[in-house]
Amino acid sequence: MLSVLTLLLLLSNCKQSKTPQFPQNGAVLAPHMASNEESAHMDVTRGVNTAGNLAAIPLVNPGDSFSILTLLDINLDQEQLDEQVIVALPLDTPEAPLQLMLASANTDNGRYDIVWTEELISRNLMEIILRADDLTGNGRNDIIITGFTPRGEHVTEVFAVNQEGKIVDFRKIFSLSVEGNIDILIEDRSPGYYGDLSTGIPFRIKVQTEDPASDTGLDIIETDWRWNQAAFAFQPGESRTIKADRILEDRMEAVYLGNATVYEDYLKGAWYLETGTGDFFEMLFFDPVKRMIMFYDGSSQEVFIWGESRRTTAKRLNARITNVVIPNIFDVVSVSAESWDRIEVGRRRAAWNGTYRRLGPSLQTFWGVQSTLPSIISDLSLSGVWRSGDAEIVFDLPKISWSENSETRGGTASLFNLGDSLVLQIQFMKTNGSFEESVTWKADYTEDQDATRIIRSLSLTPAELSVGGLRSTGTVWRRYEQIEVIPASQ
Repeated sequence: MLSVLTLLLLLSNCKQSKTPQFPQNGAVLAPHMASNEESAHMDVTRGVNTAGNLAAIPLVNPGDSFSILTLLDINLDQEQLDEQVIVALPLDTPEAPLQLMLASANTDNGRYDIVWTEELISRNLMEIILRADDLTGNGRNDIIITGFTPRGEHVTEVFAVNQEGKIVDFRKIFSLSVEGNIDILIEDRSPGYYGDLSTGIPFRIKVQTEDPASDTGLDIIETDWRWNQAAFAFQPGESRTIKADRILEDRMEAVYLGNATVYEDYLKGAWYLETGTGDFFEMLFFDPVKRMIMFYDGSSQEVFIWGESRRTTAKRLNARITNVVIPNIFDVVSVSAESWDRIEVGRRRAAWNGTYRRLGPSLQTFWGVQSTLPSIISDLSLSGVWRSGDAEIVFDLPKISWSENSETRGGTASLFNLGDSLVLQIQFMKTNGSFEESVTWKADYTEDQDATRIIRSLSLTPAELSVGGLRSTGTVWRRYEQIEVIPASQ
């Protein structure tokens, strides 16, 4: 069972947050040259976009004694303006833990102030992911921080507020650092929840650690943490021991006892989804040399950059993955090695989850020419000004400028193929560099030419991306045109 000390630590951390003792002003943070320790944090968090955005500009200055590691702009109080969540490294005290700060807009002058702070349980937290979700089901966003300590311990902390609470009422509801796995288990919620008519089923948190009494080192202790509304905290249930099957192959023993590199080499190659129902194999392909993970379902292909892998238990490997085409799409994928030919894959995106089997030589022969995967990168290059009445798009890929109703917005755009469809996805950005909404369009491109000009047309239809392909969510919204005049021949 998890120790009593761990439970007491969690309960002590669930007290009401302290009054902030840091500078509260609206100044923009000046550039700061990072020390070696700060650089170590920044290297492992660089590229964190929607969930923890280093590219965004801090809206407040926490003072010279702090260095900001990661940011998240998110609405936490259901008011019009977003708040900014900050994870900062204290510089003055070498042993001080990381600080979580909330900055909110001052209604009198519109400037942002730090209104709430709380200590995290670790100072040296690597591969930080800062995100928001409603774990408790009360309709309010909770703040979730995950990462790994230098010793490889998995850290997860969650902060929440009750349904009517204010920003300053946020409190710690879960906090744990273990040599093992911490998984937030997503629950399906009713239409009433999404329509703001009812509360949602609280998520569960599953914690797995190695059993110190195990003869093989493969048995684990598993504990479900469930939401307790009265205590306003996640609390552990009874722990149970899960016995691993006896190892029958020396090669699996090497995987279980080896390091991350050994595990990655075991994953190398193609795996198909055992529970797939499509006409094609739904597949994963692991390439540890090129640091790529690819998912393919016969019509669409997703390619991800494979970040640093981390072992948590003998069976489990966790890794951060980032979409090659759309860098603001990222996640953490977990793989559990069940046998030489079978793995369990988990992601927040449920379409990936399930049991995969290794694609052996006989299946590869059967699959034949279908194993050649088409590229999703579009060879169509859009550039210059495109107009539709008073509306205008200026392409300078990956940059884009979007103007309509006398308002201009900037962002980044990706153009790629998904099955037989051409997809335009735009990630709009706020003026401070943080991410705003992301929109997806089904794009239809045509080109007509006569002796004097070339007329290019781009029709955009609202759409949604899914592993099964592109799904239109409306009719053609607007058609843009670009006219190129052909110079008269001399």
